[in-house]
Amino acid sequence: MVGLTAMASLTLPVVAAPPAAAAPSNYLYVVNSTDDTVSVINTTNDTVGAPPIAVGTTPTWVAIAPNGTKAYVTNSGSDDVSVINTADNTVSATIAVGDEPRGVAFTPDGTKAYVVNTLDGTVSVINTATNAVTGTITVGNTPVGVAVTPNGAKAYVANLNANNLSVIDTATDTVTGTVPVGQNPSTIAITPNGAKAYVTNNTSNDVSVVDTATDTAGTPIAVGTAPRGVAVTSNGSKAYVVNNGSNSVSVINTTTDAVSSTITTNIGASPSGVAITANGAKAYITNTGPGNVSVIDTSTDTASPTLLTVGGGPLGEAASPDQGDTVTTFQVSPTDGLTIGVPTSATLSQVTPGNTATGQLGQVTVTDERSLADASWVATASLTDAFTTTGGSPITGSATTYTPGAAITSVNGPFTPGTAGTLASARTAFSKPSGSGNNSVTWNPTLDVAVPAAAVAGIYTGTVTHSVA
Repeated sequence: MVGLTAMASLTLPVVAAPPAAAAPSNYLYVVNSTDDTVSVINTTNDTVGAPPIAVGTTPTWVAIAPNGTKAYVTNSGSDDVSVINTADNTVSATIAVGDEPRGVAFTPDGTKAYVVNTLDGTVSVINTATNAVTGTITVGNTPVGVAVTPNGAKAYVANLNANNLSVIDTATDTVTGTVPVGQNPSTIAITPNGAKAYVTNNTSNDVSVVDTATDTAGTPIAVGTAPRGVAVTSNGSKAYVVNNGSNSVSVINTTTDAVSSTITTNIGASPSGVAITANGAKAYITNTGPGNVSVIDTSTDTASPTLLTVGGGPLGEAASPDQGDTVTTFQVSPTDGLTIGVPTSATLSQVTPGNTATGQLGQVTVTDERSLADASWVATASLTDAFTTTGGSPITGSATTYTPGAAITSVNGPFTPGTAGTLASARTAFSKPSGSGNNSVTWNPTLDVAVPAAAVAGIYTGTVTHSVA
């Protein structure tokens, strides 16, 4: 008969490297309307990069794609959109849109961008894969701002001179309704859970709160004079409203929909835009008059005395999405272990004394399902029980020659057959010297037993054992 042994397997974790981000996840893009540039601020150390990025004429608004790879800047003077590659901060494309584009927003999956054309009363729909306009939607009078719900189902457009919002079904890119709000709405921010939309009303000096499930506005929240920009923190607990006419920022508690504090210290003249970092720690306010940016600590709702100098007439801004590096691990368990399969018995040729009994043992298969990075192994053959018969002398391994031969079948080599030789001691039958992952090989070894001239007649039985480790 033929014996076998096998080595126990190990379970090892496989670590997948995180995908490379297109750009650092700690940046802020600020459009400078009178310089026709975009400034980039490092939000970790609050430093302004140099030089600024040249874009179209009179840039007004900016949005960053959810994956962080590109920023769309609306140029209200040149009626187009500059596409910034955030990896190297260069303009990679320019997209012609409608008359005086202002607000811009991406869908959560990043496949589409909606650009509001203020003087056309339309919204351009851009395919972000091709940077091409695929459709134009007619909305209300003098549209300015746009925001898309977190589930991507709706886009809301603020119609400045119609005192309402247009509701766009993003599946069909058609207007499905309007929502009356305050006087001269301009900017919209939606809570992370998608339940509410906060709308700044420039002339009525308040903020409308729209229930996105019913598309109805509740009681407006009084804020400062001429509110413009609005943004909600990533945890949804606060909304920051920039009051252009009173040089202040109103902080709204989104649970109670009441102003919890008003920030005036270290806010510059004619503030316009607001953007909040992905981690919610800071809010950045563009001060259009002096050409700088105020930095608010959202934990204390106080603004830093250090204002960041950017270009002339800063308006819209956008913070990088939440794309911090996450080292992700998962475990791949081996299918099985390292095993060897052998025939239970084999019969050699019949011989007379002084000649050689020969024959093949049958197929021997090593199966390695350990899923290892180093999947090397060595299979050995040995004569563990000498050939004996009743009344005769044992025929030992020194008279027994083992020849592995070539592989019959193999998967995921390389494999190396051992050399032919006696089984006076264990010898290599087959091996896998290198490589990784699951593998297998099958061979059919030949056994030659030199029968002594003095051997007695009878049936000789011995044991050849294959092992793998």
